[in-house]
Amino acid sequence: MSSQNRPAGLRLEVDLEASALIAIWGSRAHSIALQRAEEASSEQLVSDWDSVALAIARKSGRRTSLLSHLFH
Repeated sequence: MSSQNRPAGLRLEVDLEASALIAIWGSRAHSIALQRAEEASSEQLVSDWDSVALAIARKSGRRTSLLSHLFH
């Protein structure tokens, strides 16, 4: 599900998780989110962690996602 179709509450949780990972891991936050997406046990969790990685990328100026990470 795209972020535009998500309820606002879920979007906020993604942003909060992204902010928390940045606060804890700093420059490694994006890699941590991608690792969690790779290890996720369901497609929904993969999607959620990819959304977190994208939020971290937006906040840090990166232009990458799980899909680009997996195929490059």
